[in-house]
Amino acid sequence: GGMASKMFGRHQFASLLGVCIAAYLLYADSPTMRHVDEKLMLSEQRLLGSKLTNGATPKDNVSMHLNVDYGNLSPEEEEYLKDKVKFSEEHPEEAVRIHLKRKAMRQAALRKEYEEKKAELLERLSETNRARNVVIAILTIIVLVTVLIDFSAHKIHSMSSHFSKPVIETLFKELTVLGCIALLVFMSVKTGLPQQISTAIFGTPSELVEMFDMAHILLFLIVVLFVTLVGCTLWRFKRYCDEWEKFELFAIQNVKTEKNISELFTSTEYEGISREVKCYCVMRHSFLNPSIRISHKALDSSFRFSQYLKECTTETFNEMVQVEPETWGIILLLIVLARFFMMIPHEDVKIAVFLFLGIILLGIMIVMRNKLLDIYMMLVRYDGHISEGTMVPFYISRAREDDRQSALSTEEKSWFYKLCNGTRNPNPHERLFWFGISGPHVMMHAIRTCSFLASVYFSLLVFRFGADLVTRAAHTVTLLIMAILCPSIMMYYYLPQVMKLYVLVTSIEMMRRRKTVHAVEVEVKARRKFFVTRLLHTLRGYARRILKLEKLSRDAETAHLSEIKDVFEMFERECRERSGTRYIPRSDVQAFFHQIGMAIEDHEVDDLILELGDGLNGILFEQTVDYLGGFSSEYLTDQMIDAIFVDIDRENKNPHKKFDNEITEDEFCTKLSQLNPFFDVSSPANGAEELLD
Repeated sequence: GGMASKMFGRHQFASLLGVCIAAYLLYADSPTMRHVDEKLMLSEQRLLGSKLTNGATPKDNVSMHLNVDYGNLSPEEEEYLKDKVKFSEEHPEEAVRIHLKRKAMRQAALRKEYEEKKAELLERLSETNRARNVVIAILTIIVLVTVLIDFSAHKIHSMSSHFSKPVIETLFKELTVLGCIALLVFMSVKTGLPQQISTAIFGTPSELVEMFDMAHILLFLIVVLFVTLVGCTLWRFKRYCDEWEKFELFAIQNVKTEKNISELFTSTEYEGISREVKCYCVMRHSFLNPSIRISHKALDSSFRFSQYLKECTTETFNEMVQVEPETWGIILLLIVLARFFMMIPHEDVKIAVFLFLGIILLGIMIVMRNKLLDIYMMLVRYDGHISEGTMVPFYISRAREDDRQSALSTEEKSWFYKLCNGTRNPNPHERLFWFGISGPHVMMHAIRTCSFLASVYFSLLVFRFGADLVTRAAHTVTLLIMAILCPSIMMYYYLPQVMKLYVLVTSIEMMRRRKTVHAVEVEVKARRKFFVTRLLHTLRGYARRILKLEKLSRDAETAHLSEIKDVFEMFERECRERSGTRYIPRSDVQAFFHQIGMAIEDHEVDDLILELGDGLNGILFEQTVDYLGGFSSEYLTDQMIDAIFVDIDRENKNPHKKFDNEITEDEFCTKLSQLNPFFDVSSPANGAEELLD
């Protein structure tokens, strides 16, 4: 109730609670309603308890008199009706045919009678209070479930990071498509066309409808399982992104020392550094200082390469979850092959076929992992001739050698080469892939298809062989466990590695994503500008406290502060926790800062509330004006700098370093984390990381 009241507000929650109470009160039995229900239940039992043959019911032995229209009787049928035993001995095949024909006609008449009685019974039931109460209860449950799903989706979307939010939005779109399919299936069933087709094919109206429902539920399970598997892979991939952040700090520190990149492999100082970190440094150096001209503008040494890789990861996962027509084409081909699978008579053989398909999926993923690893090692290969600004990657040198050899050859290019590469020749980077220019696109199709087929695989195992886990023999259960094991290993162990390597080899060197590079540059510049502003504000406030400067009076504030006050009044709300306090709630904090010309991200709102809210879920007027007042000047005076330096130097706990006219990075960072939570290591805004950078 408390959660629902927060979601809808008090009035909406009261209305919803009233609907629930009304449904409960309406469902209470009355003597009149019980009397009506007893008569209807007795009628229903008599009708539904009858068999689909002529004869009596098992309880009251009352025969059901059906008016069966057998049409005009043939001479054979008349003879059959006179003496069935004699006719059966003389004409056995004809007797069987006549018997089956008359039985089918009796069943059709009984089925028609059943549908009429059923419609009559449902019409009578719809006029009872119990039926009305059930309708109200069902509608109430649907509303509650809808609210719960909507709340969960909103919660997931709000809790997702900038890294995973585009992927989650795409997954929600896939689920919306499933809702449209469910509506189409429902509307087609309501038209009665599937029932007519089912009667023509199977002789019963419900068989095809049940198949429709089963296929729809199976498709829903496949997509939901695919969404779940991609979400788990994305969650596990966060570990790689955290590693890239650590590697980035190491690479930046190595750049600050102004050491040659080749010393990572030759100097004994870096013997304890893992090869993965060294490869990352080489990859980053080659990205910022390419050996060939890739763009007109060189990248700054402070470019956040790890942030660029994270953005590329988001784009890659977003591309992966969008199931394209090629993947559905492969599914259609497998559906055709499934017709032959249905012809297998033995269950254990079918499970063995499933096991073989799981091994194939695992093998494809292993082959792709090995190929991508070879490409990655070729891109970061070190041959001992690296020097700053003149590094020529090994793959380019090898491509040039291949070009010289191919220039001597007069062999004409094959049709397959032209199909994969079109009219232009692949560059040295694209040659490392299978299929040349089309290689990265084909490999993404393979990753997406294998992941989607794994979802189909698990869904079919549940639908087709789920009951065999408890009803079959031990060897059958063993086969099922082995069939589940191979795709599980593929999704849990190999898929994250394949995605990591694919992101790396399709985002560097000659395949750098220029739009993503530009977006990261803009974001980094905005973050740095905001960071410098926060740093200056913190140091100015610290210096004023040291120098015991008097607080500026409100009457002497600048026009900038007057504008801040006017904008604050636009978003100001009454603070219920502290009466009389000027306050802006969390929901309007970002809009307030945008109005005064400061663009802040979602993750920075929490930090600002922590700094300016004084424990409330918003920002206060006094703290906000003081905070923004520090932005009116872009400089620190010499007197402020001296005061800050002396104060930090005096607070050094090491007596040998106190007043030694030197401040280390650790001393400065520690003091800033004490002054402002933004620069603390535990801050969600990563101010400490920006400071180290």
